[in-house]
Amino acid sequence: MTERVKEALAGKKVLLIACKFYHYGEAIREKVESFGADVTFYYERDITLRHVVVSNFLPHRMDRRQDTHYQSILEETEGQTFDYLIVIRGYRMRSWFPDALRERNPEIQTILYQWDSYKSWDSDYRHLLPHFDRTLTFDYGDAAELGIPYAPTFHTDEYASAPLSPASFDFIFCSYFTQEKYEFLQRFLDYSSRMGYRVHAHLYIGWFGFLREKFRGRGPRLRHVAFRRLGRREYYNLFCQAKAVVDFSSTAQTGITMRVIDALGSGKRVLTNNPNVVREPGYDPRQVVIYNPEDLALPGHVAREESFSRRDYSIGKWLDNLLFLG
Repeated sequence: MTERVKEALAGKKVLLIACKFYHYGEAIREKVESFGADVTFYYERDITLRHVVVSNFLPHRMDRRQDTHYQSILEETEGQTFDYLIVIRGYRMRSWFPDALRERNPEIQTILYQWDSYKSWDSDYRHLLPHFDRTLTFDYGDAAELGIPYAPTFHTDEYASAPLSPASFDFIFCSYFTQEKYEFLQRFLDYSSRMGYRVHAHLYIGWFGFLREKFRGRGPRLRHVAFRRLGRREYYNLFCQAKAVVDFSSTAQTGITMRVIDALGSGKRVLTNNPNVVREPGYDPRQVVIYNPEDLALPGHVAREESFSRRDYSIGKWLDNLLFLG
């Protein structure tokens, strides 16, 4: 499998456009380069404070800003030829962008990967389907409805060899703020306190988001949120210190989150509210505990230290899906 990815990418020129989501964009670039490709990498949007301001206070200007961003990519790559265009999400990308790139590179292979459902906020990509050679999704529902291949996300390499360290916590819950995650966290912390479980929680929210929630009259408690993102190494260290990982999946999506994938790749137990995980190959109900977020009642074995078979959800496997699945 790795060999055919290497054969497909070695010596090729790849234009990679990915979202700014933790360290994953950079990890994809590094892995594609490790297979011998020459990668030109851009984020799907401006990642400065200016974007945050426009997104929160001037949303009517966002389409225009994104058009300018994608146009600048075309201008900066003028004169270059590419064998592949790989887009991860493509925030507010319009069809003119892949069309313009294909006009310059008639033989280019264009691949679009979605790790959000089109039903999620600001994530509708259906208009792009006719303009890419291949579109794949992490979402079971989107795959069935739109007739496109399902391909799960990935874990970075360190999880395949994560050590079985002595546990400092029964559970960790690390994510970014949404109102439904925050409300779940309150219930989970209360339940864990009653059951005597040790929990480390890190729910990230930016200052603009915090002030917006306060303005709406539903601001979260300071002690239950963090204003700093966890770094890659910080999260990994917490992951290794926990008996199990707690995942809360958005009810708007059916895909398996990266927190679940990390656990499956490392052989660690994971708690999730997403029942679709039973569709993954090798599903083990002792490892993957599905809970009802409205009525928490966890089985007694969830706080035991156990290890399970590690499954391959590596970036290499993910790239193989992008290039050859379907």
